[in-house]
Amino acid sequence: MRHVLRLGTGDSVEVFNGEGQGYLGDVEIQGSQVVVKTLRPLSSEQAPVRIVLAPALIKAAKFEWILQKATELGVHQIVPLATRLSDIRIPEGKLRLRLQRWDRIVIEASKQSRRLVAPRLHEPISFSDLLCSGEFSTCTKMLFYEKASNLWSPDDLPGSGEIMLCIGPEGGWESREVEQAQSSGISVFSLGPWTLRAETAAIAAVSILQHHLFGRSSQHSEPRA
Repeated sequence: MRHVLRLGTGDSVEVFNGEGQGYLGDVEIQGSQVVVKTLRPLSSEQAPVRIVLAPALIKAAKFEWILQKATELGVHQIVPLATRLSDIRIPEGKLRLRLQRWDRIVIEASKQSRRLVAPRLHEPISFSDLLCSGEFSTCTKMLFYEKASNLWSPDDLPGSGEIMLCIGPEGGWESREVEQAQSSGISVFSLGPWTLRAETAAIAAVSILQHHLFGRSSQHSEPRA
């Protein structure tokens, strides 16, 4: 705060713990120390609909871009998927370091976008294990497939709970995976007539959903004078 942001006594800063608590505090320089005092709680709105993004593993730089942008767009959980046509496999010995790097990216993106809650980042899971996981059994799940006949329109989404968006890898979904998803009750949609890159599809789906959710909430909010 002192050497990079050039803050001094009397300046205000926002601090948060990543778990929903945020505070506005006053900076005070005490010798070589920088102290934040007089903490006042920041208001935190809990979204009635929480987004769970389940993107397939893709090349490292592109996947990290998804993590950053999805965090900025308000995603609540991120579940990396290992799919049949994804050639990205993280060796067990490197998983901890990879998760630590991902966590840093998510935290920095949360700070940049002034989020009080950082998204929960899961360890990678296979798509087949996701389908039978009890942890996500209550999510309303959608899978986006470039060959789907139904164009996605988020008009009939639930008013509360969690919505999971499943995004395929650079090689797309295997037809067998799509069949398994449909058999498990997952709705399969297209995002339009164009073939999108995996990272583009992930952020497009989140953006469309957030736009719809914010629009829906504003329709029910009290008009301001």
